[in-house]
Amino acid sequence: MRNKILFSVTQVILSLVVFLLPFVFLPFFTDAYDFGKQVFLLVASFLVFTLWGIQVFVEKKLTFRKNPYLTPAILILLVFLASTFINSSNKMQSFLSPTGTGAVILALIVFLLVAILSKRKPVILALVSGSLVLSIVRIVLFFVNTTSPIVFPSLNLALTKTWSPNGSLLGQALFALIVIPLGFALMYEYLKQQKLALAGMIFLANTLNLIGLGLGFYLLTTIAKPIFLPQGTAWSIAVEGLKTARFAVLGFGPGEFANAFTAFKPLSFNASTLWNARFGVSSNWYFQLLTEVGLLGLAAYLFFAGKILKDTVKAFRQPRISYLGMAIYLSLVILLIVQLFMPFNFFLLALVFILAGIAHSEEQGNTIDFSGAGNAAYFPLIFPVVVWGVLFFFAGKVALADSYFLGSLKASSQNDGVKTYNLQIKAINTNKSLSNYHIAYSQTNFALANALAGKQSPTDQDRAAITQLIQQAIREAKSAVTLDPRNVNAWENLAGLYRSLINFAQGADQWAVSAYQQAITLDPLNPRLRVDLGGLYYSQKNWIQAGNLFLQAANLKNDYANAHYNLANALREAGNFQDSAKEYEVTQTLVTAGSVDYQKVTQELTEVQKRIPTPTPLPKTTKTETLSTPVPPEKGLNPPLNLPNEGPAVSPTP
Repeated sequence: MRNKILFSVTQVILSLVVFLLPFVFLPFFTDAYDFGKQVFLLVASFLVFTLWGIQVFVEKKLTFRKNPYLTPAILILLVFLASTFINSSNKMQSFLSPTGTGAVILALIVFLLVAILSKRKPVILALVSGSLVLSIVRIVLFFVNTTSPIVFPSLNLALTKTWSPNGSLLGQALFALIVIPLGFALMYEYLKQQKLALAGMIFLANTLNLIGLGLGFYLLTTIAKPIFLPQGTAWSIAVEGLKTARFAVLGFGPGEFANAFTAFKPLSFNASTLWNARFGVSSNWYFQLLTEVGLLGLAAYLFFAGKILKDTVKAFRQPRISYLGMAIYLSLVILLIVQLFMPFNFFLLALVFILAGIAHSEEQGNTIDFSGAGNAAYFPLIFPVVVWGVLFFFAGKVALADSYFLGSLKASSQNDGVKTYNLQIKAINTNKSLSNYHIAYSQTNFALANALAGKQSPTDQDRAAITQLIQQAIREAKSAVTLDPRNVNAWENLAGLYRSLINFAQGADQWAVSAYQQAITLDPLNPRLRVDLGGLYYSQKNWIQAGNLFLQAANLKNDYANAHYNLANALREAGNFQDSAKEYEVTQTLVTAGSVDYQKVTQELTEVQKRIPTPTPLPKTTKTETLSTPVPPEKGLNPPLNLPNEGPAVSPTP
C-alpha cells in the first residue's frame, strides 16, 4: 500500500511539474522560454527519478521495459556530442542552444522518465491539461484584449493578442493539434470505464483546445504570420555544407545554423525581401539536422522516425490496440510530418521524445531482484544524486548567468547604464563562454564612454574612465570573436568599434578594415557589409577602393539603392561624372518617387550632369572618299580550267 501511494505521488509530480507548471509560470521567464522549460524539466526529472529510486530501493525490485526507440535516441545524442566536440566553433553555445546538445540530453532524460512509468494516462492527462491552460489564455487574450495590450510593468510584460506563455503562438497551436487526438482517446477510455464525470471534463478541455487551436491558426494567417527561411534557401545551405567533407559528416555544429547561413546562403537570397536578415534556424527540422549535425545526424533521426512509422503501421493493423495507443502514434506521425514544413523548438522536440517514451510504457517488463544484492541495492538512490548533481552544477551556473544577462537587457531598456554594466559583468564572470554576453558588454562599455565624452567639461577622472571603458569595449569585442570565430555578428561588432575610434586611436582604421574583411569572408554574399567597408574607405577619401566595394555590393543585389547611391558618390568624387550620373539615375528608379530620398538624388544628379564635360566635335576633313560596293567576279570560261594540285595542303582553321 505504501509503495502504491509513493508511486501515485510520483505520477502527480510528473503531471504537475513536468508538463503543467511550465505553462503556468513561464510568463515570469518571457525572455527565455525554451531555457525556462529546460530548467523545469531538469528539476522535475530529478524529483521523479529520486522518488522512483526510493521505490526501487524499498521494494528491492527494478522493473524495466524494452523501448525500441531507446537505441536510435542514444545514437542521436552520440552524433550531437561528436558534432559539438569536433566541429562546433563554440561548444558551450552548442550545448545551450534551444535544440542543441543540451536539449537532446534533457529530451532523452524525459524519454527515460516517462518510459519507466507503467501508466500512460497521467502523462496524457498532463499534456491535455497543459494545452488547456494555453487555450484558456489564448481565448481570454483574443476576446478581452481588443485595443491595447495588458501591461504588467513590474514583470516588464505586455500581453497582446498573439502572446503565448509557450513563447511561440505557432508552437502553441501545434501543441493543441497534437494533444487533441490524445484527449479524444482519453475521453473514450473514461466512457468505457463508466467514468462519466472525467469523460465530461476531458470533453470540455478538448472543446476549449479546439477553440484555442482555431484562434491560433486564425492569428497565424492574419496578424501574426510567421516568417520562415525559404525552403529553397535552406536546401541550398544544407547542400553547400555537404560539399565539405568535414561538414558533410557531422555538420556545422549543433546550434550553429546562423553561422552556416551566413557562410552558405545562395546569391538568390539577396533578391528576397528578407535579404538583410540572419536566420538562426532552418526552414524545417530535417534541413536543420542536415546542416548542423550532417549526414550522420540526419541518418540517426531518420532511423528514429522510421521505427515510429513502422510501428504506427503495425499498431493500426492490430485488432486489439487501445485507442490511447492509436492516438499516441497518430500524434507522433503528425509531429514527424510537421517537421517537414517548419523549424522545431525545444518543447516540440521534447514532445516527440515524451510520446515515444509512453508508446511502449504499458508493455510487460523485466524485473531484477535486489533483495540479495547487498550494497548494490543503494544504486537506485545514488544514481540520480550523482547524475543530477553534475547537471545541476552546470545548469545552475548557466541559469544564474542567464538571469543576470536578462536583467541587464531590462535595465538597458530602462536606460539604466550602471545597472546594465554591473549585471553584464556578473553574467560574464558566471559564464565566460557565450559570445553574445561579450558583444553586449562591449557595446555597453562603448555607450558609457560616449556618454562621458559627451559632457561639456569632462574631468581628468572622466577621461581616465573613458580610456578604460574603450579598452574594455575592444577587449570584450575581441573575446567574442575568439570564443566564436565563425560568428559574423562578433566580427561586425569589432569592426564597428574600431571604426568609431578612428579619430581617437592610432591604427584603428586598419584594424577596422581587417575586421570587416573577416566578416565579409564569413558572409561573402552580404552586400551591406561591403557598403559598410566601402563607407570606411570613402571617409578616408580612398575613392577607388570605396567605389569597387560599392560596385560589388550593387552586383550582389542590383536593386540595393544605397549601394548604387554610394557608388555614384564615389564616382563623382573620383571625377567620373558620366558614370556617376548613370548610377544616380539607377538610384532614382529604386527609391519612391517624390520622397525625400528621390528629391535628394535628383538634386545631386542635376549637379553632376552640369559637371559632365561637353564632348568635343570631330574635326571636319576635305579629303575625298570613294564609296563602293564589292564587285562580283567576271564571267569565266565554260568549261572551267583544271588548276594543278600544287602547294601545301589547306585545312580549315578550328
